[in-house]
Amino acid sequence: MRAIRPTALAFLTAAARRFGRAAVAAGGLAALAACGSDGGAGPEIAAPDRPVYEAPDDRDRRESDERRRYDSGEFIEPLHMQGREPVRVGLLLPFSAEAEGARRTASAMFDAAQLAAFEAGDTRFLLLPKDTKGTAEGAAAAARAALAEGAEIILGPVYGRSVDAAAQVAAAANTPVIAFSSDSALARRGVFLLSFPPEQEVARITEYAMTNGLDRFGLIAPGNRYGARVTSSFRNEIATRGGVLVHEELYEQDVDAMRDPARRLAQYSKDVVPAELRHGYDPEAPGVVQDEGYQRGYQAVLVPERGTLLRALAPLFPYYNVNINKVKLLGVSAWYDPRLTREPALRGAWFAAPDPEVAVAFERRFEAAFGERPPRLASLSYDATLLAARLAQDPNRRRRFSLQAIADPNGYYGADGLFRLRADGSVERGLAVLEIQPGGISVIDPAPRSFAPGLF
Repeated sequence: MRAIRPTALAFLTAAARRFGRAAVAAGGLAALAACGSDGGAGPEIAAPDRPVYEAPDDRDRRESDERRRYDSGEFIEPLHMQGREPVRVGLLLPFSAEAEGARRTASAMFDAAQLAAFEAGDTRFLLLPKDTKGTAEGAAAAARAALAEGAEIILGPVYGRSVDAAAQVAAAANTPVIAFSSDSALARRGVFLLSFPPEQEVARITEYAMTNGLDRFGLIAPGNRYGARVTSSFRNEIATRGGVLVHEELYEQDVDAMRDPARRLAQYSKDVVPAELRHGYDPEAPGVVQDEGYQRGYQAVLVPERGTLLRALAPLFPYYNVNINKVKLLGVSAWYDPRLTREPALRGAWFAAPDPEVAVAFERRFEAAFGERPPRLASLSYDATLLAARLAQDPNRRRRFSLQAIADPNGYYGADGLFRLRADGSVERGLAVLEIQPGGISVIDPAPRSFAPGLF
């Protein structure tokens, strides 16, 4: 792979931000290796093991009335691309969103997309960055602008309402969307969500815990939408695998508000739990005998929190006399944070996340090119762009971004490791299990290198 010159990338970034019209991909050719190969983990989007274009109905599909209403004479065609039909890809990001953090993230995601375009090395590949302004109305307008300039596929937006608005415009033009929202309700045929679904992290860590002999669990989660998704998923995963959810608690995301829920949960950590402390116990229920027997306490607790709040919540377990040498704390990908190695309560804790070695490789290339570390969402933009560049190699415009091509069951290998987009729009990721120790965070169960055959 040819080295990327930061000066060239910086020039391209500045030009695209100034004119807001197009970012042109040009540069070294990246090798595209098959998923499940024996080679080292790289940043590439892997080529499928078999041809990706199969369905004759898709090959023969006709463009819709909405698509035909866009004038091909208005499609973007840079001077240096004249005589070669560009493959135009819309990139919808909140460049001028009200929140400064959103603007910074959008800028980094655009940089990551350019990095992917350079590494793909297809001189016909043309990014069309459009500003959604962080609103649904802005996203719809951005989608129309991208389509008017010839976009054959749309990458983004980020926020749920923006995704829905842009997807409606794209659907009318029979154009697929690969968006960056984790709101699973938005996924559908033609609207793919390349994100980090919390349900898959919960499934991975629950499976690993139960495979290693843990089958009684506690849960303490934030009382918001994210917490509700994690709680529902955790309940289902435990029930499906034959485990027991001994007790669960919700809390407001405030340091002081977490204390009482943590104290109540701590009471269920004992081997013998009095009847009045059992989950769901109702002393007024008919037939209840208050001194009957006992039930065993939990062996592990899922704590789907992050950052400062996690560092405040974790010490409450030993403070309320939970034996953290016997009770395993379980977490999610947000736990990949070096600061957590300094928290004694998290020593030996497990969590599910993308393979860190693969993620670090992307971060280093991004930092070398742009002089700063990328935010987490930058890898999504990178992967979506490299996937689009991979599919753009097919010369047939009507089939290169077909739904069958995008949702290849063999999957791809990107900046966060193995993933594949399903026909229903959802994403499936290959995750590793990691352990926190004072000396660092290490992988204790590697992420898969290929997807097992089965229903898709």
